[in-house]
Amino acid sequence: MARDRERVIAGRYRLRQRLGSGGGGSVWLAEDEELRAQVAVKEIDVPHASDGGVDDPVGRGRKEALRAAQLREHPNVITVYDVVEAEDRPWIVMEYLPGTRDLNAVVKERGPLPSDEVARIGAAALDGLSAGHRVGIIHRDVKPSNLLLAPDHSGVPDRRVLLTDYGISLRPRETRITQSGMVIGTPGYVAPERLSGAEATPASDLFSLGVTLYFAVEGAAPFERDTIDAALMAALTTEPSVPQRASAPLSRVIMGLLAKDPLDRTQAAEAGELLAEATQSGSPATGTAPSESPVSGPRSTPLPALPAPAPARASDPASAPDTRPASEGTGKTPARRTPVLLALAAVLVVGGGGFALGAGTFRDTGHGAASAETRAKAVTSPSPTVTRGAYPYGRRAGLREELNSGQCVDADWKGGAFKGRPGLKVVDCYDDDPEGQVIATVAAGGAVQSECTRRTSELRKTMADPVLYVLTPEAGQSEPPAAACLLFLKHATLGGPLGDFRKFGDKVYVSQLGPGDCINAEKDKDGKYTETLVSCEKPHDEQMVGWTWASGDGSADSVDMGGLCQEKYGVDWARGRGHEMSGWYSTDEEWDNGFRYTLCSVDREDGKQLPGGALKPAY
Repeated sequence: MARDRERVIAGRYRLRQRLGSGGGGSVWLAEDEELRAQVAVKEIDVPHASDGGVDDPVGRGRKEALRAAQLREHPNVITVYDVVEAEDRPWIVMEYLPGTRDLNAVVKERGPLPSDEVARIGAAALDGLSAGHRVGIIHRDVKPSNLLLAPDHSGVPDRRVLLTDYGISLRPRETRITQSGMVIGTPGYVAPERLSGAEATPASDLFSLGVTLYFAVEGAAPFERDTIDAALMAALTTEPSVPQRASAPLSRVIMGLLAKDPLDRTQAAEAGELLAEATQSGSPATGTAPSESPVSGPRSTPLPALPAPAPARASDPASAPDTRPASEGTGKTPARRTPVLLALAAVLVVGGGGFALGAGTFRDTGHGAASAETRAKAVTSPSPTVTRGAYPYGRRAGLREELNSGQCVDADWKGGAFKGRPGLKVVDCYDDDPEGQVIATVAAGGAVQSECTRRTSELRKTMADPVLYVLTPEAGQSEPPAAACLLFLKHATLGGPLGDFRKFGDKVYVSQLGPGDCINAEKDKDGKYTETLVSCEKPHDEQMVGWTWASGDGSADSVDMGGLCQEKYGVDWARGRGHEMSGWYSTDEEWDNGFRYTLCSVDREDGKQLPGGALKPAY
């Protein structure tokens, strides 16, 4: 890497840092030693041999880059400063914009974008594409990773929209049918006519733009499938579902751009008018982005008691494993929960590296073109024959049945913890140490995010580091399932059901408990504790009063749990009343992973049970 950073291209551009790779080559942060300015330099990979010896890949790459440089003054196209040749390949010198992210990364981080924001991005991209079309330049690979969002001149993030990889790629984005009979492009985004062997045209760019806007507003592309072949066939033959999160004008422009027949496809001028209207129309209030409501730091006062749990258990309490070993004194430590191997939904996400297939594989069979009448109907309503999708929450979620309140799940967060749409699997709430639980369901449509926030508010107040995630149904279903309000814990599993889904007599883990809960704790001959949830109205061993945070990075064994609880809650709950404070934590593994919370409880110093009736703090 040190040698790479010292490379100087064309005697002028010193490579400093590799920014990334893809799109036919690597992109470097470089210094223009003549102007003393930072630039981005793209190293274009070239095939080892051209198609039958009749083409010059280096010369073709330089020619296409020079044509793209004609758009250097356009505000929505990354500016090409220079095209040079070095090491037998072309290098494209472009403007460098700190703080830039591509649309694909933004959607993965934020979830589906608001309709008006998607329309603004689409209008800017369309303007850049149209400028190229007017001078005979076809982009050939419009997709989310080739739309960059950069800060504007005042520093507001994601306000500038710029097309990149504009007509300069050789291998992954080649649009012509090669002599070997292969067509190359990106699955799910390439226009149907190209799959049938036709050349790229402005209309094929518009189709790809429609797919890109669909992805931005829905969070998933309309032709996304489990395999490359399925994605190609869907783009060629399947009518997409109407985007459910889009405003009416944005929905019309997306569906118009996705017409199979390029002659039926919405043209640039009409698309521009609809996007301008959609920019002003706002977005449906769907509340689809996941949000977190962590408990930030220790509480200074105990929280209200939970309502009496309603019966909801389906399995025998005797089947629950023993929960904790004990240490002597007032710091009580739990047993280590057995890790559960997750059986996760396997979903193939097709990347941007391109694909190749025999051009003869897909031929126009008469099913690919949609009439203008059919397309107009699709804009206003989903197909009447489809009432519930095979995957009600989309293929990424992987569930084939709708979720109901009380069900527990494990989650595979493909884009990072609590980001994007996870793969989900329904598990047993008692036997499988679940990661999350459906606390409520909310009818699809309307402000589901705010409704889920309201319905889980009281329960989240009793938890340490809760995360609320709202799972919304897949778009295009005429009878969609309800959205599911799911609760997870940062850095820990739930261990079992939460809140009203527990039952008195259940064996419970500390992560299922919260302020106001009462337990009986039984210690066996090996020193292990088993905690049972009981009513506070009857005599009980301990009452939970609140959470506290253990600072530092020491192990759980090095922390005086009882001392932490005494320091925080002792004055209110123990002093002069014959009570003492105890502390419970989750597991050593979860402690080391960041769940450094202690649940504090009050019990009697003489070891006898507390009388029936919830205790109150002294102050």
